[in-house]
Amino acid sequence: MVAKKRIILVDDDPSIVELFHDILEGHGYQVTTFQRGWEALQAVSREHPDLIILDIMMPRVNGYEVCQILKENPKTKSIPVIFLTALSHQEALRLAAEGGADDFLVKPCTPDRLIRHVERHLKVKGAEAE
Repeated sequence: MVAKKRIILVDDDPSIVELFHDILEGHGYQVTTFQRGWEALQAVSREHPDLIILDIMMPRVNGYEVCQILKENPKTKSIPVIFLTALSHQEALRLAAEGGADDFLVKPCTPDRLIRHVERHLKVKGAEAE
C-alpha cells in the first residue's frame, strides 16, 4: 500500500482552510491544517510533510518568514512551498521567489489549478528523491 502524501496547509482564514482541506483530502492527500505560521513551523518536524501550502498575510509570523526559515534549515529546505495568497502584485511575487517559494497561486484559486500545482511539485520532489 502506498502511503498518502502529507501536506501542511496554513491560512488564517478558516473558510479557506476548510475548503482547501476538503479538496486536498478528496484527492487522497493527508492534510494537516494551521491558522498561524508559527504553529506550522513547530509541526513540520513531527509531521514530515511532502509539501506545504502557505498563505502570505498572517499575524505574528507571515508566510515569507515561515518560508525563509524552512528554506534555511537543511532538514526542511527540500520541502516544496506553494504560496496561496490574495496578493498578486509583482513585489509579492519577487519576495516569494527571494524567500525560496517553489510556486505562487493567487486566490481565488480553482480546485483543479490547486491540484495541478500540488501534483507537479510532488512529482518533481519524487523524481529528485530517486
